[in-house]
Amino acid sequence: MARFFFASFWTIVFTGAVRKWLFPGVSIFYLLQDVPIGLAYLYALFNGFFDRGYLLLGVIFLSGVLILQGLMQIVFSGLNFFVAVVGIHNYLFYLPILVVFPLCLTEKYRRNFVWWNLILSIPMCLLAIAQAVSPKQAWVNRTSEGDAFGLPGADVARVVGTFNFTVFYGVWVGMAVALCMGEWLLPKERRVIQKNWLMILCTFTVNLCHLVSASRSAIALAAMSILGALVAAIVLGSARAIMAIVGIFVLLPVAAGMTYVISPAEFNIVLERFTGERYVADNKNRLTDGLIGFATIPEFSVIGAGIGMGVDASHVGNEDTYNFTYTLSEGDTIRNVMELGTPVGLFYVLTRIVFLFSMVFLSVKIVRSGTAPHVLPLSFILLAQAYQGDLTRAATMTASQVMVGYAFILGAYYYPDHTPSLEPSAGELSTRYA
Repeated sequence: MARFFFASFWTIVFTGAVRKWLFPGVSIFYLLQDVPIGLAYLYALFNGFFDRGYLLLGVIFLSGVLILQGLMQIVFSGLNFFVAVVGIHNYLFYLPILVVFPLCLTEKYRRNFVWWNLILSIPMCLLAIAQAVSPKQAWVNRTSEGDAFGLPGADVARVVGTFNFTVFYGVWVGMAVALCMGEWLLPKERRVIQKNWLMILCTFTVNLCHLVSASRSAIALAAMSILGALVAAIVLGSARAIMAIVGIFVLLPVAAGMTYVISPAEFNIVLERFTGERYVADNKNRLTDGLIGFATIPEFSVIGAGIGMGVDASHVGNEDTYNFTYTLSEGDTIRNVMELGTPVGLFYVLTRIVFLFSMVFLSVKIVRSGTAPHVLPLSFILLAQAYQGDLTRAATMTASQVMVGYAFILGAYYYPDHTPSLEPSAGELSTRYA
């Protein structure tokens, strides 16, 4: 199962590269990461290797409610069957990750996951720098459609690394920063990376990855990870851990200064997008709408516009593919209520929010037990992304990464540090927490 987990992770990281550099314009590759994930589901099903606790019951119940609503929309409002299938895929396909992958994520494999993310930050940073200093028409900045894509109103490329969109890149870099912060919270002898120079290098590169991105969401997600690390240091009650996080705050201005050296235009754009009068107002509106917009903006509807109506992939081949989302709402939770109808939509969104906060509290419990302090900064970035950001419109790259992150947290809960793997007796573990 661990092989399927890492195959899924690497496929997520490189699907964008395949789409934009090898097969631009071939839309079917957006499902590439579904292959190892789907195989993992089949392996778990045939071997009984999945959690049989309350989490599984929750996934089944939520899936039943959404599928039933989709069928009602097909029958009563004429929702296109293909649109409904894509919508159900985006809402539900990645949820079983929560009951499958955690059971293989022992301390050994969690350490491997941390190692590869931090080491990956070095070449990813070099690629991000190359994209930042290159014109947006350059090959390195090609989109999955084979054309150029830059920041509105500026001849500056959107830095996305191996991914094909800033949101996907932002989720990865936010999670990588969280894992990096978790390493600094550990005593040196327990870290995955023992050499100080390599740890400092990874810390510098992973933070440079988001600072050169010119993406507000990527920088905000990284900031949430650092905030989560500060909370974790306080929870640990360790002066060493607190000083380590303070040291990160000292390093950040250096990385920000390097961003200006690399690309003054990129640096000025980022500064403008955070401090410019127009952007400040926009940021406030985004924050407010993201927090409570799902309850105040959508008009009441029992049936809704249709599950999947705001998903780009539901309208592949249509000239207005990307406009369906904005006809409803760019805000994910707002669009969820519009798509699913008010009763089911609010049920879905509130279930989602309760789960997100419960994972933060679970992470506090894990950190207090002395296991994997990475989980608390990780829970902060996942909370920000899954509450304020996208989870269902581009689920292949957002929900997949978010669920992988939660699998890491649940793995730390199932397997505290220094606990041996129980994979050969999966049935015992899968019923232990029932």
